[in-house]
Amino acid sequence: LVAIASVSGARWFDPLRAVALDVAGTIPLFALLFLVLLSGLGVLYPWVNGRGLPNGAWLNPPWFLGRAALYFAVWIGVALTLRRWALAAGVDTAAPPSARERALAGAALPALGLTLTFAAFDWIMSLDPAWSSTVFGVYWFAGGFLAALAVVTLAAVSRVGEGGRATHLPAAQGYALGALMLTFAVFWAYIAYSQYFIIWIADVPAEVAWYAPRVRGGWGVLALVVLVGQLALPLLVLLLYAAKRSARAMGMVAAWLLVVHYLDTYWLVLPAIHPDGPHPHWLDLSAIAAVGGTASAWAGWLGRRGGAGEQGAVSGKR
Repeated sequence: LVAIASVSGARWFDPLRAVALDVAGTIPLFALLFLVLLSGLGVLYPWVNGRGLPNGAWLNPPWFLGRAALYFAVWIGVALTLRRWALAAGVDTAAPPSARERALAGAALPALGLTLTFAAFDWIMSLDPAWSSTVFGVYWFAGGFLAALAVVTLAAVSRVGEGGRATHLPAAQGYALGALMLTFAVFWAYIAYSQYFIIWIADVPAEVAWYAPRVRGGWGVLALVVLVGQLALPLLVLLLYAAKRSARAMGMVAAWLLVVHYLDTYWLVLPAIHPDGPHPHWLDLSAIAAVGGTASAWAGWLGRRGGAGEQGAVSGKR
């Protein structure tokens, strides 16, 4: 999102770029959290200990971990470099990105797109190694980008309260964020439907087997909840110009989209372990609290640290 805004010259995003870079600065935390998965790799992924599974040359622990290290290296390198350059720019945090920031953002976008796609293949699609979908990376990007827009929207809404404007977002920000969330909600639904329709109508057993548990019973109900929640609500609310200007409406839609994105991820991952239906557990909430709380605290610490550094730079110039 930061890279696209830098390349496209989206000036409405400039006041939000610092907080978005603080969020991106938490990626090293997720690299550490990825290490937690290593002890349960054989439980999650049947190809770890399996024999005769497809893609054995691609799906093996050393190559899997090597690719994960490459993904995180790209994400961390781009995020921290852009953040360091933005902080080094000095006083005005709402200033447009510099020429070198725009150059790095443009050069990094292909790498970011490819690594995100292959991470989706490796970490989610390979939960069922017999299944494959060339559009799955786009599906994951659409949902993740929608969630990223929701995070930035919540940041924009929180700044409305700080600035004393109790009810309205700035016109450019509100309209852009609302229009983008609406666009990516529709885009996500289009990709989800296209993938489902093509696989279901082809009726290839190896492909349909992935959808079979996810559209029946409790998982089928959750699929409908995700579809309605991630498409119908944004469509009904964000088509209204007044809703795009309302801080309360935008904040509620953004928070709702983050919840539904979690449910979408839950629907993608958990049927591989519990194909009979959802098995909610209190540890699900504790994991959200631990990961979300730690990431939020880290982003807040980065924001305070960056603000302190910026004030120091201003004092030094004076």
